[in-house]
Amino acid sequence: MDTETERFLAHPRYWLMYALPWPETDPDADMAEAAHVIAPPTVPVGQRDRLPPDVADLLGFVGVYASEHPDQRVIWFTDVTRWLEWEKDSSWSALGVDWERALAQLTRPPFLGLYMTVGRRAYHHLINTAERFRVTYTDGRSEVLTDEERQAVHEAFEHKLDADWPAYVRDMVASGHLTVG
Repeated sequence: MDTETERFLAHPRYWLMYALPWPETDPDADMAEAAHVIAPPTVPVGQRDRLPPDVADLLGFVGVYASEHPDQRVIWFTDVTRWLEWEKDSSWSALGVDWERALAQLTRPPFLGLYMTVGRRAYHHLINTAERFRVTYTDGRSEVLTDEERQAVHEAFEHKLDADWPAYVRDMVASGHLTVG
């Protein structure tokens, strides 16, 4: 793989990360494979044109969000949902986007994607679209999750992806699952 293409695929401008359902088989687990990450900028324009409408629309709004937040490299689906509601006075429904259908299709080609194991606390941040998010635990305790902690979780995921994504791309090329040419 040439250097420019490798940089483009292995170091995307941003990633889109979204929560998967927490496993029902072990609801009290501290960690679970409950997040998925893709790199929308790596999808070739020709393939973007063939995406289902809900997927194309969702990725379009993610792209607008990314352009308005150029320093944010890990964009959570909930970040975009908050932005639509809080800053754009809109919603996925008002925009006519079936976001659940769109997210379900992001695990299929043409997307490079990683499933991620996340801690329960990080997961709470990943699913949060509220201005004030109170978590209530089974033992009766509760707490409000802070924006500062949300930012720290974002940064931790960015560091993890900066470390793991390039190796993932190299492995995909070496195994023949990703061809560049």
